Amino acid sequence: MQSVGFEFETEEQMLKTAAKLWKKHGISGELEMAAAANNKFRLNIHSEKPLRDSMLNQIPGKRTQAKAAFGATVLTESDDDDADN
Repeated sequence: MQSVGFEFETEEQMLKTAAKLWKKHGISGELEMAAAANNKFRLNIHSEKPLRDSMLNQIPGKRTQAKAAFGATVLTESDDDDADN
């Protein structure tokens, strides 16, 4: 599995790129999309097949390291919170 990330200025750019990778290039695996803390949008690609550099170089976003964020954050109470009740 090969992983790479991209950062985009707009959500529309990210969604168009993801659709093109999925439909035109037949990327299989996981395409993870999320809003980043810096008001940008991240697309993390976890591909089951090798990705050609020539294809990756055509993607308009800034290339970054893929960061997996599968699942959701779960908040837990600390022992200190229980003492207040």
